[in-house]
This record gives sequence, C-alpha cells and structure tokens, in this order.
Amino acid sequence: MESGKRLSGRRILITGGAGGIGAAAARRLSAEGAAVAIADLDAGAAQRLASELGNAMSSECDVTQEGSVDAAVAAAARELGGLDGVLTCAGIARSGLPHEMSVADWTSVIAVNLTGTFLAVRAALPHLLAADDSSVVTIGSVASLVSANTNTCGYDASKSGVVGLTRSIAVGYADRGVRANCLCPGVVDTPLARRAREEEGVTSNAVAATPLGRRAEPDEMAGVIAFLLSAESSYMTGSVVTADGGLTAR
Repeated sequence: MESGKRLSGRRILITGGAGGIGAAAARRLSAEGAAVAIADLDAGAAQRLASELGNAMSSECDVTQEGSVDAAVAAAARELGGLDGVLTCAGIARSGLPHEMSVADWTSVIAVNLTGTFLAVRAALPHLLAADDSSVVTIGSVASLVSANTNTCGYDASKSGVVGLTRSIAVGYADRGVRANCLCPGVVDTPLARRAREEEGVTSNAVAATPLGRRAEPDEMAGVIAFLLSAESSYMTGSVVTADGGLTAR
C-alpha cells in the first residue's frame, strides 16, 4: 500500500455524494486511492464532482425509490468492477414537534434518511458479500443519541433508526466479511444544515452546548469516514462513532 493511499483498490459507492459530507468524503476517499461512485438526486452536481476527481463515476439516484437505488448500485458495480464499500450520506430535515409535523413531512424524512439507507445497503450487499473485507458506513447524527435540536422529531427518529439498522447489519453479516459502523456527526456546516436553519425552521442549541464551541467542517467527517472504510478499522463493527465536538460527553 502506498503511503497515504490506504484505500487503494477499494471501490466505494456514496449516496448523497454530491454535496456536504458526501462530497467531502468523495474527495477524501479518492485522494486515498479509492474508485468512487457518486450517486445523488442532483445528477449534474454528481457528474461535475466525478469529473473533478477523475477516478470516479456518477449516477442520478433518488434514495426513496427502490428502482432508482437498484439501478445506481448496479451501475456502480458494473463500472467499478464490484463494490468494497458503501457510504450512505443522503439526508433531509423538516421542522416540527410531534403535534405540529404533518404526516407528509414525517414520511418524507423517514423515506430519505432511514428507508433510503436500507435500500442502498440492501442493493449493495450482494456485491459487498462477493468482496473481501467490505465495509458499510452509515451517517447517523448526535440526534441519534440525544435531542440535539428542539423541533425535529422526524429527523431524530430517522437517525435513531439508522443506528439500529447499522447494528443489525453488523451482527447479521459479521461472519460473512461485511462490517458496518455508524458515524454520528455533531453540527456540521453543510448546505443541508444551513437550509434546515434558514428555510425549514429547524431550531437548535447544539452549537452552544458543544464544548469545542463551533460547527465542524465536512472534511473533518471525511477523515473519520476514510478510517471506517479502511482496513485500519478492521476490528470495528456495530460501532456508533461520534464526531461531535464533545456534545454527547456532557
């Protein structure tokens, strides 16, 4: 393995890979030697990022639609010659306490954040099982563990579900060479987070409660993701990894 290329030869699919944590991860994984498949609802952004990286491909993918996910995974496996890893970054947020949130908003959040994670992993698993030492990394949130926001019941429930799903995958496939771990970021400065605050009405005291006293940059999450997808985390599965500036330590 070349120095700084701990992911050489790895083939990794990223859902929600064209922006925020997904895009930062795509750049980091590519720099560390991985071939990357960027699947995103924004096909143009995915294609531009793939062109920038070089050792990457892109596809349009709506993670709420089984057929769209299956097609994106099949294309990635075909173009990359298989899959060794999958990273699930697609996510949305909607504001609302339980008595305020519409069923439509609740359903849309669960569909993207939780069902979308399930569909991506389910479609990728036949390819992961055919590879050696494959790895699943899901993106949860500090909201998987504590009530970090004040009015995001759907988001909190979906991200808690991602933790449970990840643990189930870890236990169910441990004897078949597939590891699964969940990264739970704190407050990260992404377009999704900014839209949630500015357009969706999400309110939070999480930054004020974070001991490091700031939002994270997406690149800081990308470093943790690269570790979890690499052989350096070979004895980790079913783990919930927080990168939250100390928020859940309180």
